[in-house]
Amino acid sequence: MAVVKPGLYSGTSFAVIDGKGRIAVPAGLRNSVPEAGERGERVLWVGYHDKLPCLVAFGQDQYDRLLGEIETQRAEARELKQPFDEDAEFKKRFSWTEQYVLDGSGRFSPSATHKRRCGAGGPIAFVGAGKRFEIWSLAKLVDCPDADADLREIAGEVLAEGEGR
Repeated sequence: MAVVKPGLYSGTSFAVIDGKGRIAVPAGLRNSVPEAGERGERVLWVGYHDKLPCLVAFGQDQYDRLLGEIETQRAEARELKQPFDEDAEFKKRFSWTEQYVLDGSGRFSPSATHKRRCGAGGPIAFVGAGKRFEIWSLAKLVDCPDADADLREIAGEVLAEGEGR
């Protein structure tokens, strides 16, 4: 049995967005999303990757860490008597980020904005990336020259074989 460390994501999985447009986060990644709130729900924050045409997802712990970075930068700027644009820093990290509560099966329904990145249906890839994981449309992944070459090759094979279901 694999040891799950909340807030750390590894591995690569393929799936399909279901007929209702929901994304089911694979168990290996879902179990790493820390429980949050009084009801112990798995809260997933999903936003745009800053460089690649995919989504990134992370738990409340990472969201809180990123907020803390802004606070730290603001305090450092104050100490050095330098200007600090808190709004710009927040937008840089969170302007395309939305919160989803995973249902009992680990699913969420992405917003229209997020569907633009991962698609409204069809095969997708989940790629663990440490403190967050990526959610890719396989079609976009195959066409992305900046994506990992091995991952692009495998995604192409999955698309060609009609797998990912």
